[in-house]
Amino acid sequence: MNSNTPATPITTRLKDDNWDLHQIAERGGTPESMIKGTMTREQFAAYLGQTVHVHRALDAALNEAIQQMPDLDYLVTSKHQFESYYARDLEYYQAGLAAELTPGTTRFIEHIKAHADQPLHIFGLHYVRMGALNGNRFVARKLRQVFGIDHPSDGMLSHDPFGESQRGDWASFKQGIDALDLTKDQRDELFAGTRAAYVLTINLDLEEYMDDQQLLAAHGKSLDHDVFVKGHSVHVKPAD
Repeated sequence: MNSNTPATPITTRLKDDNWDLHQIAERGGTPESMIKGTMTREQFAAYLGQTVHVHRALDAALNEAIQQMPDLDYLVTSKHQFESYYARDLEYYQAGLAAELTPGTTRFIEHIKAHADQPLHIFGLHYVRMGALNGNRFVARKLRQVFGIDHPSDGMLSHDPFGESQRGDWASFKQGIDALDLTKDQRDELFAGTRAAYVLTINLDLEEYMDDQQLLAAHGKSLDHDVFVKGHSVHVKPAD
């Protein structure tokens, strides 16, 4: 084990030190409208058409990160290529990719490209989208009800690609990350990627960019760590 490696498991830090931004992200207009079931099919398809661009860029950057840092290779499988899930959902809704990107989408893609030479930063972005699937299973369940979808894979692969294996896949993924032999600087790079992922996700709903300090200043008084721990993945409780 590297002598510079702290005793705290990597994924414990990634979760515990990002709970504030995680909670803000779960309160955003888009995720809240999904979990409450107020989002229409057309709005959901438009959302997919935007965010597929982000996942395409992140898939490409992740593949490059593995080439730069082979230690990450065993953590990433073909199941981790998200663009294909979004593409299949768009086909289901008979919708296409957004031709005009929103400021939030553009910022996210530019951030990915700007950090393409930092494999652990890119992996941090990927870690957050993998973790988001835990809460997205609730989103998929609700939207299936609202949209009248019976088959579990129809139109919801973007949010529930792994089905019943999600819990086990996520546990194995975290165990693999904790087994990485990283220096403090490398851990910091990974952490920076995860924090950036939350900030950029929140900003998908915003015209004007807000950094982490601005977001915390705007939402800090309403944040509740106990509520976050109890709800864990989804701040807004899934409706019946």
